[in-house]
Amino acid sequence: VYMHCVGIQLEKHFSNSRTEALAAWEKKTDITTAINIATRKRLPLLVNELKTKLKGLPKDVSHTSVKEAKERHLTSKALKTDLQKLANKRFQRAKEVATERVITIMRLWAHHEEAVAKEELRVLGEAIREVEKHLTRAEVEADGGAHLFKSEAAPK
Repeated sequence: VYMHCVGIQLEKHFSNSRTEALAAWEKKTDITTAINIATRKRLPLLVNELKTKLKGLPKDVSHTSVKEAKERHLTSKALKTDLQKLANKRFQRAKEVATERVITIMRLWAHHEEAVAKEELRVLGEAIREVEKHLTRAEVEADGGAHLFKSEAAPK
């Protein structure tokens, strides 16, 4: 997002610079044209006033400066596009890395759950063997546990 905003601000800055350079150049051209017309019509007061306005303009106003401003603006547009592409690539890579991390966490969790289940089965198997080793069928039947052996108690 930051790189995208930088590109936008950069392009906006050079766009404004280009607009200002073009406006200054047009103003200088208009004043120069007006001076030429006033000179032909022999209006010396107007010529002097227009020359004063012309001197009030910045010294670096020229057709070359307008072309340079245009080039800087076009370069900033290209840079903005490149920054957007780079930002999109970085964002995509960040999404991929995050997805990989989530998958890794889920895989680790599944392995942990599987290991816990295997351990519980092992412990349960040991408990069943201990019960079978120390308990007889007669003891279960004497305790009223005949219902545990339904298959044997069912009439044939």
